[in-house]
Amino acid sequence: MSGIFISYRRELNAGWAGRLAADLKRDLPDRPIFHDIASIEIGEDFGIAIQRALGHCAVLLVVIGPRWIDAQHPHGGRRLDDEDDWVRIEILTGLQGNLRVVPVLVGGAAMPRDKQLPDALKPLVRRNAHEITDKRWDFDVGELVKALRRVSTHAAGRDGVEAPSQIGHPTVVAAPPPRILVAHDLPAPGTAFRHGPDLPDLVVVPAGHFLMGSPQDEKDRDENEGPCHPVSIARPFAVGRYPVTFAEWDAFVAAGGSTHRPDDKGWGRGRQPVIHVSWDDAQAYVAWLRDRTGQPYRLLSEAEWEYAARAGSQTRYPWGDEPGKDKANFWGSSSQFKLKRTAPVDSFPANAFSLCDMVGNIREWVEDSWHANYQGAPDDGRPWDGSGEARTVRGGSWNSPSYCCRAACRNRDAPSTRQDDLGFRVCCVPITVPFLA
Repeated sequence: MSGIFISYRRELNAGWAGRLAADLKRDLPDRPIFHDIASIEIGEDFGIAIQRALGHCAVLLVVIGPRWIDAQHPHGGRRLDDEDDWVRIEILTGLQGNLRVVPVLVGGAAMPRDKQLPDALKPLVRRNAHEITDKRWDFDVGELVKALRRVSTHAAGRDGVEAPSQIGHPTVVAAPPPRILVAHDLPAPGTAFRHGPDLPDLVVVPAGHFLMGSPQDEKDRDENEGPCHPVSIARPFAVGRYPVTFAEWDAFVAAGGSTHRPDDKGWGRGRQPVIHVSWDDAQAYVAWLRDRTGQPYRLLSEAEWEYAARAGSQTRYPWGDEPGKDKANFWGSSSQFKLKRTAPVDSFPANAFSLCDMVGNIREWVEDSWHANYQGAPDDGRPWDGSGEARTVRGGSWNSPSYCCRAACRNRDAPSTRQDDLGFRVCCVPITVPFLA
């Protein structure tokens, strides 16, 4: 059991926790990182689910931000005083299991004092904390990684531990068993999670309205981008933070989901976006995700894709009307990768919905059949089927001119097409409540 479980308050510390999880995945590729790890099936005992997840882990990282101790329950009182609070149950389960429970202080937070914690959580103050500051983030995370590498691959205290390090020492604690939780509200927009190891990171995108397509006076406009029309997205949905990567695709192949091992052209695998995958390949992948997780995965609809790419903007690009500098990877940008190859995901700033590479880097398959314009298009964001064989492609790529990377630009390909600038990302609609804290 070598996993690392990250516990955090999603409404307060999701940004820090997400960044920490991404860094740990990069620096500890051989250690499963459980960050919003899995959905919990209807009727399942939440306490058992947490115990099962933590049973795969040697370390529990408790992310503590400035308001962590005083976070209030919507119905009044502190969350930590509520016996059904997710964070409280995670910590109790970790202490009861005698894991290395490590308080991780972020945002200038101080370690809570004994008298500030409920009696059941007081043993937490005896755990040696690790501070991560914004100004020295990379150094502080590096020190944490060094310490985590020294922790036994078995849970502390079960099969023995190595020499003490800066990570908190194990303490045997008698804690009450977790209680069954009541139903939980949907995760807040901006929340990042995934449904299991080796599966795509997802981000919750809010409901909203936007104008799909381009106005008549937009520079480089094509007639297939009209008529410009309002679309309403009635409920939040989860979108892949990045296009599906080679690492995620290779895990799919290793699990027996496909025999197709796409050529990476020597550009590398891992965190490179997967290329040389057809629309049919993408459908096989989302079907596998549905079977593995029980969750409603699919490709984004064309309307969902444009809504997610714009992230509240109505300009030519998600960031404005000009290609800009180092905003994305395409011909006409200043990217070091342009006209050469794909860039690793997360090489460029995320948009306002915390989504990366929505334009440039690779073109992305969406669910919809190709239509020559938006006459008769749905106004509610659902996928738009049709009689033609071609499927819609959005986003532009590393070898696309800048006008092809506008938020409204659209294209098409045969569903069997495999090219070195063509991949996809996933979505999950509706959101099934994931395991969040």
